[in-house]
Amino acid sequence: MPSARQNSAKCFFVAWVLAWATAVYLPSLAITLLSLSPLASGGNLLLDTFRVADEVSPAAKLSYAFLFGAFIISARMVGAGHGVATNVVIGVISIALVVALLPQYWSRGFGIGLQGVRFDPLPTAIYLIGGFASGVVFSLLEAKCLSRGQLHAPDHSSED
Repeated sequence: MPSARQNSAKCFFVAWVLAWATAVYLPSLAITLLSLSPLASGGNLLLDTFRVADEVSPAAKLSYAFLFGAFIISARMVGAGHGVATNVVIGVISIALVVALLPQYWSRGFGIGLQGVRFDPLPTAIYLIGGFASGVVFSLLEAKCLSRGQLHAPDHSSED
């Protein structure tokens, strides 16, 4: 039977990966719908969204994943807890830092690499919404996973 610590780590990891996917694919969907990328041909929404997401440089994707995870862990270490508001702020700050700091030559299909402008208002707003949604997704999925673990964990409190 997995321990509470293993379950917590598993829940964190699953929520983190799906939050990352939200931060990549939700903005890609919006960019596709608004035809902000030349890859959004208008033929097939799902395929075009995956094309736009695939075009985003690995550096942008990995930078967000690393910052988001590191900030979540850091917040917990300083006692900020598991709150939705904390995770949303972390998602927004993480994406804003990637938009602000990632060099253009590592930004293919993202931020400055999308249209040549670092803080183009519309794509920046889309990315920030993706970071917001990422924090919400992380919070909800982790909480759901942890509560399921609590429901299925054996109760050892009555043992002597």
